[in-house]
Amino acid sequence: MGFYKRIIDKDIILNTYRDTGLDGVKTLLRGSDALISSDYFTDNIIDIYHGEELMYDSWIQIEKLITDQLPN
Repeated sequence: MGFYKRIIDKDIILNTYRDTGLDGVKTLLRGSDALISSDYFTDNIIDIYHGEELMYDSWIQIEKLITDQLPN
C-alpha cells in the first residue's frame, strides 16, 4: 500500500482551473493522501479545503480566491 503526496502551488491551481474549472480543482485536491503547498495562496486554498466541514460555501470561497488571481 502506498502513500500518495501531491505538491501543489499557485500555478498548478490556476492552470487546472483554466483547463478544467472548479471540478478539476476538486479532483486535484481530492486525489492524494497528503497535500503539500509551496506558497501562501495555496496554503489558503488547502486550509479552506481541510476546514471543519467542507461545504458548498467552501467551494465558493476557493473559487473566489482563484478567480481573483486570474488576469481579466
